[in-house]
Amino acid sequence: MDFSWLEYCATEEQLRAFNDTGYLVVEDAISPEMTDALEKIADRIDAAERAKNGLGPHKLLSKFRTVIEDDLLLELLDNKKVFPLLWDILGWNIQLYISHLIMYPPEPPDSERIRKGAGWHQDGGRPIPEMERPHPRLSLKVSYWLSDVMHRDNGAMRLIPGSHKLDKIPLRSDPESDPDGAMDLLVKRGTAVLFDRRMWHSRGRNYSDVTRKVLFMGYSYRWLRGLDYNLMPEEILKKCDPIRRQLLGDGVDIKGWWQPTDADVPLKTWIAEHRGEEYV
Repeated sequence: MDFSWLEYCATEEQLRAFNDTGYLVVEDAISPEMTDALEKIADRIDAAERAKNGLGPHKLLSKFRTVIEDDLLLELLDNKKVFPLLWDILGWNIQLYISHLIMYPPEPPDSERIRKGAGWHQDGGRPIPEMERPHPRLSLKVSYWLSDVMHRDNGAMRLIPGSHKLDKIPLRSDPESDPDGAMDLLVKRGTAVLFDRRMWHSRGRNYSDVTRKVLFMGYSYRWLRGLDYNLMPEEILKKCDPIRRQLLGDGVDIKGWWQPTDADVPLKTWIAEHRGEEYV
């Protein structure tokens, strides 16, 4: 358990920014050495999946359940520069509900350059159409960028700040354009971006000569089912300390997902001991 977490707890300014805009950028969230190592893991997964599924060199790869692919990925679960922000935003009753690698190679050289606004969506699956609006905050995602995305043509993530509070996607002044208020999220490799899953966002086109590489780790309340696993493989849990086991969905009793005991949520006890009872 990492005592340096306490150095990176959310400030009032960060909490206000996340609540107002729906996202938060953490530069240098992972070291250059770790970024290099994670990029090698991503490249290995990419090569294996393309060979397995017969994907061509320009096809986007979307790989779920990536957290089990390498022990280094388990270190992202409670990354010291990000994890305290997660518990300050969502609280202590949290879990990892999804881990997701996207490898987006450059578009084919002869592809038509498209600038139309398209692909705008909210994450969340069935809760989007089935829950009454406005939706409550159920989860957030962290994107770890393994390649530089410093220009729109790198396939930059596009988002609409503040749209997590809206009942529907913002209006478009032109039917062929992006919604009003849309922006490109430009980041250096090693950056983490936390974003509310309710925020409207899309993926830009990659017209560069570099593959866009990004890992997503999604966190939700423990009483929601996971998208990766509802029962994490035991061989993975054995590698983890109690707090990581909590994040991977471990628990003492089925009732603990609704009325957790201290044994179900060791993160609660850790926060109380090191920050004070007022934080739990």
